[in-house]
Amino acid sequence: MTEKMRLAFKYKLRPNRKQEQAMRNFSGCCRFAYNALLAQEKEEYQEYLEELESRLCWGESLSKDEAKALCVKPKLNQYTFNYALKKLKEEYPFLKEYCHSQVLQQKVMDLYEAFKKFFKGNGGYPKFKKRHSDDGFRYPQGFKADEDNGRIFLPKIGYIRYRNSRKIEGIPKNVTVREEADGWYVSIQCEFELKPEISIPDIDTAVGIDMGVKRFLTLSDGSFINNLEEKLKPLENKIALLQRRIKHKVKGSNNIKKAYLKLTLLHKRKADIRNDFLHQVSTLLVKNHDVIVIEDLKVRNMSKSAKGSIANPGTKVKAKSGLNRSILNEAWHKFFTYLEYKLKLKGGILIKVNPKHTSQTCIKCGHISKDNRKEQEIFKCIKCGYEANADHNAAQNILRRAGLARMACQANLIRGRQQEPAEAYNSSSIVV
Repeated sequence: MTEKMRLAFKYKLRPNRKQEQAMRNFSGCCRFAYNALLAQEKEEYQEYLEELESRLCWGESLSKDEAKALCVKPKLNQYTFNYALKKLKEEYPFLKEYCHSQVLQQKVMDLYEAFKKFFKGNGGYPKFKKRHSDDGFRYPQGFKADEDNGRIFLPKIGYIRYRNSRKIEGIPKNVTVREEADGWYVSIQCEFELKPEISIPDIDTAVGIDMGVKRFLTLSDGSFINNLEEKLKPLENKIALLQRRIKHKVKGSNNIKKAYLKLTLLHKRKADIRNDFLHQVSTLLVKNHDVIVIEDLKVRNMSKSAKGSIANPGTKVKAKSGLNRSILNEAWHKFFTYLEYKLKLKGGILIKVNPKHTSQTCIKCGHISKDNRKEQEIFKCIKCGYEANADHNAAQNILRRAGLARMACQANLIRGRQQEPAEAYNSSSIVV
């Protein structure tokens, strides 16, 4: 069975005033329906919590059957949400008049999925949508992409011209329209059969990557790529200056609206520079390497604030804040996502290894100690005296930790052969 994959193709729309107003109506209706249904569910959920707390205060336990009998806990059923949407449209007729029915259903399904994640423990309680923060909507079907004429048909809006920058590949499955700082964009998600460029990854091209702050990344072969500081610093200075000026402007005035528009455009420019950089670097790495080894980093945990609480205040808060800003500015998680899907398209392998002690282990003798890295950039082993760039040493450890034997085994499985890689490699030097 052929494996299938989905990719999104993003284009900038060129709507006229009537179409732009229609898209704003769609966004407003979706946001209104989402918030209205969330408010209903929030009231019911609050009643459930109050009843639960009352039972526990009196020493009573609330079984599953009793919870169902209360009929106040939100029912995780998409038909229940669709029925609530039907009632909402009867109460507010403008939802039928100004918005497509399937677009509203898709927004309600987003709320349903948010509740599912919350009750499974994979996310927080759904929040209300604010204007300009989520001005978007999605079509599951009914759209038509006319690439020859550079336009796309959206039900209840009509044909809208778009900037045809590249060809659409695969079968379009859904379309998402969203407003950003510099205009409206359409994202067409397409499905196609995965046909890798290579059938057998070349293990000799395997490389380990160590992410850093001063350097964006360092490879196990000694090469490195500098961070985005030089490109983003001028924009960050302009953003900081504009934010200081906004503080002295009158709220609600035309001047502050212009300043906020300029600020959003600067942030959009910053995001575009970052995305372009990440795409260039990931493409370069995937082009030259079939096997890439990275650390299994929890970026969300790494970028948490160190302020702590009133009872337990944090230490080195300012230094940790600067580190968090650097990590988020470089968008490590997005970079790993780019590497993963581009390697999948090529037919390569992305391996994630345990990051523990990769920066404290000597690549020569294997000695582990905090004293090996007293300085940020220099690694010097206190046991054998080996000295090197700290990031380069860590990248070599990352590659070794992946296990060349394991990669050889994967390659042999692809070739359809069974071979014991332990005969060719020293298993004592491999840490998995």
